[in-house]
Amino acid sequence: MAEVGYNIEDDELFSKESLLQKYFLLEWNLVKSILDDIVSNGRVPDSSSVHKIRSIMDKYQEQGQLIEPYLESIVSPLMFIVRSKTIELGVVSDEIVEVIKPICIIIYTLVTVCGYKAVIKFFPHQVSDLELAVSLLEKCHDTTSVSSLRQESTGEMEAKCVILLWLSILVLLPFDISSIDTSIANNDNLGKNEPAPLVMRILGFSKDYLSNAGPMRTMAGLLLSKLLTRPDMPTAFTSFVEWTREVLSSVADDAISHFRLLGAVEALAAIFKAGGRKVLVTVVPVVWNDASALFKSGSASRSPLLRKYLVKLTQRIGLTCLPRRTPSWRYVGKTSSLGQNISRNASTETEHNQSMVDRSKSEENFICPEDEDMDIPEIIEDIIEILLSGLRDTDTVVRWSAAKGIGRITSCLTSALSEEVLSSVLELFSPGEGDGSWHGGCLALAELARRGLLLPSSLPKVVPVVVKVGDLVPMHSI
Repeated sequence: MAEVGYNIEDDELFSKESLLQKYFLLEWNLVKSILDDIVSNGRVPDSSSVHKIRSIMDKYQEQGQLIEPYLESIVSPLMFIVRSKTIELGVVSDEIVEVIKPICIIIYTLVTVCGYKAVIKFFPHQVSDLELAVSLLEKCHDTTSVSSLRQESTGEMEAKCVILLWLSILVLLPFDISSIDTSIANNDNLGKNEPAPLVMRILGFSKDYLSNAGPMRTMAGLLLSKLLTRPDMPTAFTSFVEWTREVLSSVADDAISHFRLLGAVEALAAIFKAGGRKVLVTVVPVVWNDASALFKSGSASRSPLLRKYLVKLTQRIGLTCLPRRTPSWRYVGKTSSLGQNISRNASTETEHNQSMVDRSKSEENFICPEDEDMDIPEIIEDIIEILLSGLRDTDTVVRWSAAKGIGRITSCLTSALSEEVLSSVLELFSPGEGDGSWHGGCLALAELARRGLLLPSSLPKVVPVVVKVGDLVPMHSI
């Protein structure tokens, strides 16, 4: 019997591997052979092998989930080489940069296909790796990319992106960073409340990358959001907020200043997403004043990407000011199986239908007990106004972000205030508004419905508006 069970397990394992090889990654055998060659040599022996893997992975840009079962087998050995070679050769050597660049091209290709969240799960995260990664990034930071074209990339950009992602995991170590920083032992002039030298090094090159036009800007913002929201970083966080104030209030109009402005707003949006309320609430007035002023400036009117980041930052400031809760008044749909519907007798079905009618009638007069005691900050009204103006934006990415913000903010409001928000959204469908406003209104209604914030009692107001829009405007335009 044991032998039979063993054979069954073997058959199941074989069938699973066959299924993966057939449907998930048809070229897995070729990729596996190239990876084995890289691991055995401790580096990429031939640059053509990198281009082969990248061309294979690019086929799955729209279906990255098909590669995810293979990520551990690809990422773990490659990051082990990066780590071990850095220890072996040292960061002083120029050879280490040449070794890791082609490896990082492969890893970064996986990031673009599967997303960074799926890839960084397989990065090493030992305590000793933090200083190692910082020194390695400083070494790469001194090099400049020969070409901005991806086909001609020599790996400088990819190496910086991968190490920034690596650091975004390492800074989450559950220890005070000053206890890890070995340079403190040789620094007698460090004040009690001053950030550790290791932190200042991370902040230094992260600010430089925020001025970059490439993906390093987003990676640096992610790293800062993880670092500055730690409980032992209040001084560094305050210092960074002061730096962003200078950037947001700058009147310079050159390209570098514009990219720095994008990076600062994107980093603040990432920080307000990752940080806790206790950390962020003290800086809300300062950040909100700068963000609201920037939203009305000429820089925002000329840059859709800046408006998108400002909308993201605005909604996250609002979420920081509001208590997080699941509204008890929201609509919760029920799903039933076909078998349950068939087996239900007539009397039970009648009782069920009557209860649903009573429930829908009571929704109009339903008031959550918590609603009366809930204190809504005055800033929320201004935030909702900006999000509503974002729904009228000429660019879809801004309208989409604003619609998500409307849904998130409304989920934290009382039932009475949510009705006011819905009425404001329905005003976007007035005849004087254009297609952009109608599209933004449709996105907002869809987001409210998805979150259960569009109650059945509101459908008589909503459905005729949506039907009217569908009749008047070609569907491909909205």
